[in-house]
Amino acid sequence: MKLIKRKKEKTKEKDNKKVDVETKEIDKKTLKKGSRDIKDFFAPPSFDRSHPDYIKVGNKYVRSFVVNGFPSIVSVGWLDNLYNYEGDMDTALYIEPADERSALEELTNKITQFEAQLATEMEKGNIKNITRLQNNVQSLYAQRERLEQNYENLFYIQIVSNLYADSEDELNKQAQMLDNKLKGRRVNLMPAYLRQDDSYKSALPFGKNYLGDAYRNFNSGALTACFPFYNSEISHPDGVFTGVNLATMTPVLIDFYDRNLLPNSNLTVFGKSGSGKTFFVSLLTLRSTLKGVRTVIIDPEGEYRGLTKAVGGTHVYIAPDSPTKINPFDLEEEDETDDDGKPTGYKVVKIKDKVSDVLNLIAVMAGGLTREQESLVSTVIAETYTDKGFTEDPKSLYITEPSFNKETGEFYHQGKKKPMPTFSDFHNKLVQFAEESNNDELKSLANSLIMFKKGEVYDMFDCQTSADIDFKNSPVITFDISQLEESILRPIGMYIALTWTWEKFIKKNPEVQKRIVADEAWMLVNKNMAGYEYTSAFLDKAARRIRKRNGGLLVASQNFLEFENNELGKAVLTNASMNIFLKQDASDIDAVSDTFKLSQGEKNFLLTAKTGEMLIKMGEESSIAYALSFPYEKALITQK
Repeated sequence: MKLIKRKKEKTKEKDNKKVDVETKEIDKKTLKKGSRDIKDFFAPPSFDRSHPDYIKVGNKYVRSFVVNGFPSIVSVGWLDNLYNYEGDMDTALYIEPADERSALEELTNKITQFEAQLATEMEKGNIKNITRLQNNVQSLYAQRERLEQNYENLFYIQIVSNLYADSEDELNKQAQMLDNKLKGRRVNLMPAYLRQDDSYKSALPFGKNYLGDAYRNFNSGALTACFPFYNSEISHPDGVFTGVNLATMTPVLIDFYDRNLLPNSNLTVFGKSGSGKTFFVSLLTLRSTLKGVRTVIIDPEGEYRGLTKAVGGTHVYIAPDSPTKINPFDLEEEDETDDDGKPTGYKVVKIKDKVSDVLNLIAVMAGGLTREQESLVSTVIAETYTDKGFTEDPKSLYITEPSFNKETGEFYHQGKKKPMPTFSDFHNKLVQFAEESNNDELKSLANSLIMFKKGEVYDMFDCQTSADIDFKNSPVITFDISQLEESILRPIGMYIALTWTWEKFIKKNPEVQKRIVADEAWMLVNKNMAGYEYTSAFLDKAARRIRKRNGGLLVASQNFLEFENNELGKAVLTNASMNIFLKQDASDIDAVSDTFKLSQGEKNFLLTAKTGEMLIKMGEESSIAYALSFPYEKALITQK
């Protein structure tokens, strides 16, 4: 009796639990009925299935296709027209493994069938189908052998696509264009007549196939070719031919000045010695010239002379014995621009910006300045301009009355530009200021700068600018600083060339597309170079501000770590809309990978890349390419 009672109690307990579960389920359904889930957000407002060859989903017209015609041989990319379609299109690929035993039996039956047919044709002496039948037999034998030895497996696949358009006419046009493209690759699309709803659902990302009768058998190799291997195509409508995509063998066309495509025109090029970096920069400069882009090249190695001459440019040789001189104190008026970089029609002389640039130059020459020295030297520079009568008014740059300079023997006519202050003017003012204030630090600074005055060992920048530098008409201007002493004069020469280019070139003609090429720019950010804080600061400023003046900064270097180890150098990298990497040194590849989040395949590519091969990083996109040059281009670039 006790046993029966316990059984009844357990049964009653189970019934109570069952009632509790059912009550909870009812409560869940009750709450769910009054709430929205994720399906409600994605579901279209309506379906119109009254047409045999398309359906209307909300405001969109959709035609669903099934691939029912395949080429005899498939290769990687044979479905790119579906995967990379320019319009709005979804494609689903369904794969089912086949029963290998049944597959082998079917292949054997096929072989028997074709061999029998071949024997019949040969007995009749009919040679029309003999070649086709022999090829079929050989192909089937090879396929059976690979299946038997487990080299390959057999699969069934089905490809379904949904094409979307805003109107029925547009849908028909796009469907016709797509069909014509695919027929060129012997791929046939069949609209799922009277089954558009099932076909439409099959192409949605639910992983469920509602069409079970449109499969085709593929072996492992053919199936591999079906996958959409991602190949980034860079093909801007009005771009410069930059190279050939190594994955698709299509031209890489980049428009650096279209703000709808790129946020700015800045570009970095990194590659180890011998990777083809200089040749690529030369090639890009040459082709950009044909598009109307004017370029100034800061050339520390003397490698761009031939290119400059080939395009009718100006080669400026900066050296102690050069007849061409540059005055780093030159002032220029500039066109004011709005936030979008468009000229407002007003001109202004930004003396404060120029004082800041000259202050950085003095700091580079002196090997660094203290905060107190920076403050005092900036005052001296500003007074040097004020004493010469320069203000923010553009009229202050020009002579208002004729005059005669007894020292130079020159006659200055009305409307001609005034002589600019020189380093000697600044230095004399600095000495005077130091003596009047009895400041020992300024006196020491003035003594350290004497070697840059006229008549001293490094006096090449204490001068008036030569009149033969033609920024207005030259498509390419190269500042060759290869003969400057490397540890002291070369960083100074590079900085002066950059700041002078900014003043004379970038600030002018905002409607003209411009580019500054800073080759071997690691010298400006290398912590072992005197005044690197100031040169890297100017490089960073140029990268940020050049966009408003319709310009771009191209930084080329073989030392990536110099930029990685400098915060301002790293900022230059992040301000570039495009980064191009040629073959990298093993010591740099980890830093490149960490900064740009390279995949293992991209790292391996950069370590083994051939000369001229490059990885292009544009935002989140990557593409591998080869800098293809034509014979006449190579001849122009390599001439002396």
